[in-house]
Formats: sequence, structure tokens, C-alpha cells
Amino acid sequence: MPIEVASTWARFNQELIRLVDYVPDDQLDWSPKPELWNFRGILLHIADARIGWLGGVVADGGPTEHVWGRVRSKAEIQREYEATWPRVERFLNDPARLAASYSDDEGEKTGNWIAFHLLEHDVHHRADIFHYLALLGIATPDVGTP
Repeated sequence: MPIEVASTWARFNQELIRLVDYVPDDQLDWSPKPELWNFRGILLHIADARIGWLGGVVADGGPTEHVWGRVRSKAEIQREYEATWPRVERFLNDPARLAASYSDDEGEKTGNWIAFHLLEHDVHHRADIFHYLALLGIATPDVGTP
């Protein structure tokens, strides 16, 4: 039986969109160490993972064009979160898709696994953003925790 997370995740997505505003424009390409992703890379990666899983693996019929190279600004990143969320939500609310099996380079995955992975992925990288902001001395943003 699927876990009902769509409404909580929808709020989380809105908070992620607001979190982008806390990243200083002149720090988008900053990371604490050269071998770590910068803010822009993390922010793009979140949207790109949604596109890759839903467009590439699940084949939900939505756009499959990745964000790298076409999305650069904070406003564009926020638009990607807005555009990819309805796809995630449709997937979460489709019991047949959640129960189905999908293949990727690593083998078979269920829709439930993909949904959990995407949620964990968003949460994981949200934490990265919070840590990076703290390293820059920026007060913890007032965006709620799901």
C-alpha cells in the first residue's frame, strides 16, 4: 500500500522554492570545497533528478529535456521546481504507476521505490543547501520542515 505523502511533499516543494531565494545571487557558484557541488549544481540536480526518473525511467509523457545548460538563474530553478512538481504529484497519486516495475541501468525498481528515492533525494539536497547557507553565515531560513 502506498504511503500518502503528496500533500506534505507539495508543501515541502513550495518551501524548497522559497529556499532558493536565500542563496545570495553572487554565491550561486560557491561551494565549501572544490570537490563539492556548488549551490547551482545542487539546485539543478534536484530538478534534473525528477526529470530523469519521471521522463526517462517512468516515461510519464512529460518533458525529458534535462536542466543542465538551459537553466541558470534562481528564477529559472524555481520554475523548474514548479514545473516538475505536478509530474511528481501525478505519479504519487497513481497506484498503478507506484505498483509497476521500471528498469534503469541498475535493474528493476518499483514505482514506490522511485517515489521514496525522489523524496529522500529532495530532503538530502535540501539539507546540503541549509549547511552551505550556514557556512556562509546566513541565518537558518524560515522555511518549514515537513
